[in-house]
Amino acid sequence: MSKNVSRGTAAALCALTAVTAVAVSYIGMERRLEALLPDYKTDAAIYGKIGEIRRTVDAYYVGQYDQQEAVDDAAAGFVVGVGDRWSSYMSAEEYQAYKLSFSGQSFGIGLYTAYDADQNELRIVEVFPGSDGEALGLQKGDFILGAEGKTVEKDGYSDTIAAVAGEEGTKASVTIQRAATGEVETVEMERKTTDTIMAAGHMLKDGQTGFVRIYNFRRGSEKQVREQVKKLTAEGAKRLIFDVRNNPGGSVDSVCDALDALLPEGKIMTLRTKAGKETVYESDKNEVDLPMAVLVNADSISAAEFFAAALQEYGKAVVVGEQTIGKGYSQQNYELSDGSALHLSDQEYFTPNGKSLIGTGVTPDVQSSPAEGFNLYFTPQEDDVQLQAALAALGA
Repeated sequence: MSKNVSRGTAAALCALTAVTAVAVSYIGMERRLEALLPDYKTDAAIYGKIGEIRRTVDAYYVGQYDQQEAVDDAAAGFVVGVGDRWSSYMSAEEYQAYKLSFSGQSFGIGLYTAYDADQNELRIVEVFPGSDGEALGLQKGDFILGAEGKTVEKDGYSDTIAAVAGEEGTKASVTIQRAATGEVETVEMERKTTDTIMAAGHMLKDGQTGFVRIYNFRRGSEKQVREQVKKLTAEGAKRLIFDVRNNPGGSVDSVCDALDALLPEGKIMTLRTKAGKETVYESDKNEVDLPMAVLVNADSISAAEFFAAALQEYGKAVVVGEQTIGKGYSQQNYELSDGSALHLSDQEYFTPNGKSLIGTGVTPDVQSSPAEGFNLYFTPQEDDVQLQAALAALGA
């Protein structure tokens, strides 16, 4: 028996079929997206929230704002939310500056300075080779009083340093005071890219102890450390003291290359990724056979801590000073599509004995705290309590 279907029923069935087809098609597309981009739902939720915030700001905010700056701040906030103090976001401009500084070069007027908050003084620590400061005969200890109309006394050191910024090839007007004579003069210094001093050495007053201050372990620092050790041993050093106080760390390759010259044959460092992949650094049989000490403090970070820990574990050096901070992660830079970058903790490192420094740091063999008023760069040798403790530990 045949049944007639009304036109209305037929239309409804067609509509239902169409809706079902669309739903099936959507579900199929969603599953394909999940297969291709497993995190797309999470990404869509994040983008949706940021978009909603932007639309609300655009609709109701009464002031003006820079959208790119807001995006950079939002990206930085996401990384902060990860909860790792060592990871960070860099804008495209910040990343370019970072790459230059990490390469062992610096853009500016070619001076490494230190600020003494107690005295409100900005002083020269190192004068970079090839800079106008070198040509002008500027010396360690000279004072920077001001720059480009800003003064340390009235405007603070941050604004004074910021005033030096400018385009490469242009001149900065800098007011300095010679420490030796007290003479004040204003000089013109070219803004340019120069090689950075990352390690500097000299013989202490006893004429037998070589002292090497390592400012950081950026690329090229290992070469400077090796050069200083070679120079001091050639001058007759009977012992070596390495100072990594206030050293913020640097490159894994650089610190391992520096240690390779000092350690006997064996393991230097093990890096381990989130997936469990390991990279092992090893030293050859060539080593420096001299008594050594390493000075550390709470601002000896990352590679600086590892430098002390490796020498300590091999029994090659006595570590003197204060407990270090305990940074046991290595970071890599991941460049994003717009030239910005994530500086992300992506590997944990372990000492030659397999120890992680996370949260523990390095415990000195000789605990020593600086005297009140101590200035790392300008306190005389005889008043540096930690240095004197290192000399005593080495029998000097």
